[in-house]
Amino acid sequence: MSAMALKAYQSVNTGARCADADRRELVVMMYDGAIDAVRLARVHLAKREYRAASAAASRASSIILGLRDTLDHGKGGDLAQHLFDFYSFLLRKLIAAAGPAGAPILTECEELLAQVREAWAAISPATVGAVNQRMFVIRS
Repeated sequence: MSAMALKAYQSVNTGARCADADRRELVVMMYDGAIDAVRLARVHLAKREYRAASAAASRASSIILGLRDTLDHGKGGDLAQHLFDFYSFLLRKLIAAAGPAGAPILTECEELLAQVREAWAAISPATVGAVNQRMFVIRS
């Protein structure tokens, strides 16, 4: 399969998954994308492919900004503020990871994202509605 065909398939597959997902599932998918992008940045950095590492880190930053933009501070209260602070921390870390010495910072970001992603994935279906209503406004 050509790279272009694979990319088209992934785009269609992701679009279909998004159309069927609830808000919690969308958040988990965004975490997956951010984790993948940080991991890719780390791989590129190890190969001294700095431009590609920067592009992957920028992709991760864009996803994290998207996550931060979904927070509804009016409904989410302290939890929304803690997540906002977490996302802001990650964004600062990703900026600090630029350059040859950034691998440990990227590893830390990946580990933190994975931990919070697992927490989101563990939310039971019975509580999903309450979480959706309290925390997020998914803007279309």
